[in-house]
Amino acid sequence: MKKFYYFVFVLVMSACSVTTEESTTSSGSSDGTASSPMELTVGTAKSGGIAFNGYSYYKFTTSSTGAGNYKLAINSLVMTESSSSIIVNTYLYSNSGYSGTGYLDSEYCAASCTLYFDYENLDASKTYYLKLSGYGTVTYSLTVSQGGSEGSKNNPVELTLSTAHTSGTIDNIYSYPNYGYSYYKFTTSSSVDNYTLSMNNSDSLDCQLYLDSDFSTYYLNNNDCTASTNLSATFKGGGTGLTASTAYYLKIWGSSTTAKTTTYDNMTVAPEG
Repeated sequence: MKKFYYFVFVLVMSACSVTTEESTTSSGSSDGTASSPMELTVGTAKSGGIAFNGYSYYKFTTSSTGAGNYKLAINSLVMTESSSSIIVNTYLYSNSGYSGTGYLDSEYCAASCTLYFDYENLDASKTYYLKLSGYGTVTYSLTVSQGGSEGSKNNPVELTLSTAHTSGTIDNIYSYPNYGYSYYKFTTSSSVDNYTLSMNNSDSLDCQLYLDSDFSTYYLNNNDCTASTNLSATFKGGGTGLTASTAYYLKIWGSSTTAKTTTYDNMTVAPEG
């Protein structure tokens, strides 16, 4: 009789052991927490994953010259137990609280992919926060890297009058009208004058001049440039010229109806004299 009870006990314990192992394997594991996110180094791949229907938390810091757009490459993406065709959702924040006030952008991935954070270029020397959610058990390799678009609203690229900015790039990854932007500023000379913008670009680009560092107040109107190849414009300041010794702010974007990265060179802002 004792042998019989012992046999039953062994069977029950074996069954419990198998069930526990399968549960641990299928649920996966997540990276970081909201209060202690995992650090990602820009340009360096890091393996990770998301537990079943869970969240993983990351952060990364841009370099001192790193203002511009950024992208997240998700490679070696493996999913099990998915309840959706979307495997990974990504959310980008400017604050460590992962709260709505710091929300910048969201993208999703259904297979290995590269996601561009397109709503706002990121600032230099600043820490940003990523939250990833999965609809199943997910594993992957993540790489955050800088894209081609230059500058940000807070850190526009400074242009020197009459000196060519040798090269620039616009990541117009999502087709019109979901632009990618590059941000610039220049300061006028001590005399009132008209100013011209010129550059070499093979794909059509457009631009807008602003009066404020928020890039919110248009100079004269909201159509200061005409989209074209070899983009050019003249800023006349209502006929009298731009105000002397004043900073102006310039935004450039791709106007192609096809998603593409556009390079340009010899961008020059100069007084007419």
